Amino acid sequence: MRDEALLPAPGLRLSERVIERIGRLVEAGEVRRDARFPSERALETRWGVSRLVIREAFRALEVQGVVESRPGGGRFLRADRVPDLARLRRIRLETGRVPLLRLWEAREAVEAQAAALAALRATPAQRDAIARPLRLTEALAPEALRHTNVNAEFHLAIARACGNPVLEELIGDLISRSQAEGFRHLLEVEDWSALQAGHRPILDAIAARDPEAARRSMAEHFAALRRRLDRDDLPG
Repeated sequence: MRDEALLPAPGLRLSERVIERIGRLVEAGEVRRDARFPSERALETRWGVSRLVIREAFRALEVQGVVESRPGGGRFLRADRVPDLARLRRIRLETGRVPLLRLWEAREAVEAQAAALAALRATPAQRDAIARPLRLTEALAPEALRHTNVNAEFHLAIARACGNPVLEELIGDLISRSQAEGFRHLLEVEDWSALQAGHRPILDAIAARDPEAARRSMAEHFAALRRRLDRDDLPG
């Protein structure tokens, strides 16, 4: 059985459209509480979306306790219904906003310093490693971009170029914690694309060997992140 293929819709991520379809499976009685969902392969064929998108949708539902993933055993419904998207967005923001804002405060402090040091110490090869994620960013669509690690790659490349292994290790740990909080899934596609563009001034300052501009550009990047996540008009 194949449904109409899913396509992006205004204001909705593709993974959110998958969540809608999962909700329909439950409403139609195709999947009941404690029952197993069809395999990723079956849903990929049925809905015409990639497994990465399907996994993102299920992860969002797992976080809310709606779905249980059993290693080697598939995914099972643990609720009577799937919450609507507005409720899921609101819960996701309420639970994820404060931890991320605190992480970003810490990251700004150490990464602004790392950027300044990279401007002074980066080798040509290290500057090229910092530039590489930006080249990839320009070649990818915003929705595809969110499924990559180019954002982390950019920040880690700067950490490596700063010449301070203590800072590098600290930044790597903070980035891992940011990823564990689900940072990439809290922002809208448009937000995500705009924030990647904010990497360019940091690279330019490092390439110009201007430590103060690099420090300022990194601080401005994190300020933009906080504004995106802490604004009043976020969904929900």
